Amino acid sequence: MASWVNRIGFRGRLVTAMVALVALVSLLIGALLMVYLFEDEKRRALEQLSIAERLTNEVIERRTDLELSRLSIVVRDFGFRSAIASRDPATLSSALENHSRRVGADFATLLDSQGELLASTLSSALPGATAAQLANARNNGADRSLLTIDQRGYEVLIVPVEAPGLRAWLVAGFEMDQTLANIIARLSGSSVIFRTSANTPGGFTSFAASSDIDSGSEPALVKSAGGQNFIESTRHFTRTLNLGASGQGVFEAVLMISREASLQNYYSRALEIALLVTVIMLFATVLALLTARYLGRPVLQLAHYARAVGRGDNPRAPDIRSGGELRELRNALRDTLARLTRREAEIRHAATHDEVTGLGNRHALMDMAKEHFDAGVPCSLIGVRVSDLSNINDTLGIEFGDKVLLGLSQRLRDELPDASLIARTGGGEFLALVPVHSPEALEQRALALHNAVVLPLDVGNTPFSLRANLITLQLPTDASQTNELRRRVNLTFEQALQQGAAVTRYEPGRDENHLRELKLVSDLHSAVRHGGLHMNYQPKLDNHTGQLLQVEALVRWIHPELGFISPEEFIFLAEQSGQINDLTDHILQRVANDARSWFNAGLDMGVAINLSAMDLTWPALTERITTIFAGWHHSMERITLEVTESAVMEDPIEAMATLNRLRDLGVTLSVDDFGTGYSSLSQLRKLPVQELKIDKSFVLRLNAEPQDQLIVKSTIDMAHGLGLKVVAEGIENLETWKLLQSWGCNVGQGFYLSRPVSAGDLAQAATVIAERQQELADTTPEHSS
Repeated sequence: MASWVNRIGFRGRLVTAMVALVALVSLLIGALLMVYLFEDEKRRALEQLSIAERLTNEVIERRTDLELSRLSIVVRDFGFRSAIASRDPATLSSALENHSRRVGADFATLLDSQGELLASTLSSALPGATAAQLANARNNGADRSLLTIDQRGYEVLIVPVEAPGLRAWLVAGFEMDQTLANIIARLSGSSVIFRTSANTPGGFTSFAASSDIDSGSEPALVKSAGGQNFIESTRHFTRTLNLGASGQGVFEAVLMISREASLQNYYSRALEIALLVTVIMLFATVLALLTARYLGRPVLQLAHYARAVGRGDNPRAPDIRSGGELRELRNALRDTLARLTRREAEIRHAATHDEVTGLGNRHALMDMAKEHFDAGVPCSLIGVRVSDLSNINDTLGIEFGDKVLLGLSQRLRDELPDASLIARTGGGEFLALVPVHSPEALEQRALALHNAVVLPLDVGNTPFSLRANLITLQLPTDASQTNELRRRVNLTFEQALQQGAAVTRYEPGRDENHLRELKLVSDLHSAVRHGGLHMNYQPKLDNHTGQLLQVEALVRWIHPELGFISPEEFIFLAEQSGQINDLTDHILQRVANDARSWFNAGLDMGVAINLSAMDLTWPALTERITTIFAGWHHSMERITLEVTESAVMEDPIEAMATLNRLRDLGVTLSVDDFGTGYSSLSQLRKLPVQELKIDKSFVLRLNAEPQDQLIVKSTIDMAHGLGLKVVAEGIENLETWKLLQSWGCNVGQGFYLSRPVSAGDLAQAATVIAERQQELADTTPEHSS
């Protein structure tokens, strides 16, 4: 076995070494070739540009000489001199126009001996000739300069006009235009651009170019560092030629040679060499492979076979002529491939199908919905959720439940033959994508499906009826993404369960409410941890004396984005999200701290705290109250814990055990919102409570509602008969308070007596109550206990 491994390893190393050597040599040759091509192209380009530079200078010089010879003829013309001598503007203009046209000048002006303008073929003013230019023209017979007019470049020649008694200056401009650039380009074999730095601080402006240059493809013509006039670019070899300078700036001719055109020969040679190198590499590779051909051919076949299996192909097993381990390895790979193929098919089917019904699953439905969304194809969705499946599985067995699912899935197939996909997406949840329908037609079809679903199923020769809720959505109107679809389907099913309707259509806006609830649940945790909640306290007064006995703790939440959040909303969300125990613990600590601060400030009062239904099933509640109120400055009976009868009824056994532990702790227990829940004398008699709190719905209009008066008075008498103290909340006027006093109600609470105040304002509220105590006592009617 070891010899086989060594032979295979050697074969691989031999082939790799030979191919790598040839590749290295080829890369070195290619690198040297590229260096040679680069240097050669640069040298040739420089030579051609040098020739083009000399030719450009010669063309411009010959052009200048030709222009001067023509101008010399004009200034010696008798008619021209006569026109100058006449000094008649019309004559001067006509003569100047005719003679400038004869010599091919693009513009001409005539100056007097002092350099003042006599006539001009230009409509705009031309900068006057300087004294130096006139002196140079007088000494040398002519002066040459370069000038930019209206973004055009001109060669300007000044020639003196001399005659007895007459001296003037003829100024003629010859445009350096595309015609001149084309002549130079044709003679030099390069492209030409004329440019100037006039009126362009720090840069150049092109004013003419040969016709083989596209203005949109002109390179960035910036001189190289060090003042060199040779510029390399990705597309051209470029050289700048200084044509001269004037007061306006520098004039240059830019000579360019296409890099691609100059490299065509070299590309051909490089291609030939590359082909030669390729042939050498192929020959070396073939030689290496032939050398090691028989050293491990069976192993190579098995390696290719294994590689194909790894790619997920289904190749044919190689024909291994030798026996032994290699043939066993071939057979093992073949058997492995067969098992992998079967397993992959099973996995693919399981990934997109429900194992019980054979329908698609949630993954398949979401994939198809995404395809509809991406393609912009609208469709409708019908959802079915069976209500009793978990009970069926628990009572009749999972096998019976599976038969129910099979019967229901077949019924869905029969009722929805045009559905593009029917999927079982949960325990008893089915979703189907059907063609587009109007809202009314979709609802009618869903109703027909509902009627078919609730018909008795024949399961094991036993008719079995189902209860189901159906929902409908229109895509992409109601959901345009898979995440939205998943969320809104669940929300609509929840709405259908709450309403009990046969068919429920998705209502826009419910998603936003759900997102608001999610945000509140998330932010409530932070508010509890970082003090985002506020505590208010509403005083509770002795109805007989008007004395402040106790304050009820009321938690408030001002959300930084959503504003005031009602306690009913966020306490309900805390219960649903499992944060209610943390919230209760936080409230207990806040109340204990505030109560100690009041006591230190000289305020003597008890506290009342509301407990949630879930708090009564919290095992650590009694321990937390004991710890938080350790060192309480009053007896524990001054702490009142208010619970509702409905909270007790949710888990009566655990709730009663918790209430008994709290009673043993010594706190006062109060039945809150009495009269609105599961109120009954038998239940009330069993509760270990000392206080009964009449719900404010019976007290708010007590002075005007005889029925409420009868209920409240009877409740007070009943509570006193059971030995309970009575608290009335919702007192909002004096008449109500007097009635409660006359009936012997022990404690009162309401806006008329005092509104809820913050912890910092409670001392002031207590002072106001104390000042009114005598007034309140004077209004107390006489009554018997």
